[in-house]
Amino acid sequence: MAITDVAAVLTGERMLGTYTGAAPPFREEVARLAYQFYEARGRQDGGDVEDWLAAEEELTRHYR
Repeated sequence: MAITDVAAVLTGERMLGTYTGAAPPFREEVARLAYQFYEARGRQDGGDVEDWLAAEEELTRHYR
């Protein structure tokens, strides 16, 4: 990997991994689904990070 490639990865301009051709889910979509997970858990606080990550994962699978 060239120095310019490393710089692009470190600055977020390019991600490591296989490109699937799908766009990542929009922040609003992730937020909406994470909130649905929160409601499904009975609106119990303390699971926001898990809800967000689960929403990102589900939407990423959906867009592949």
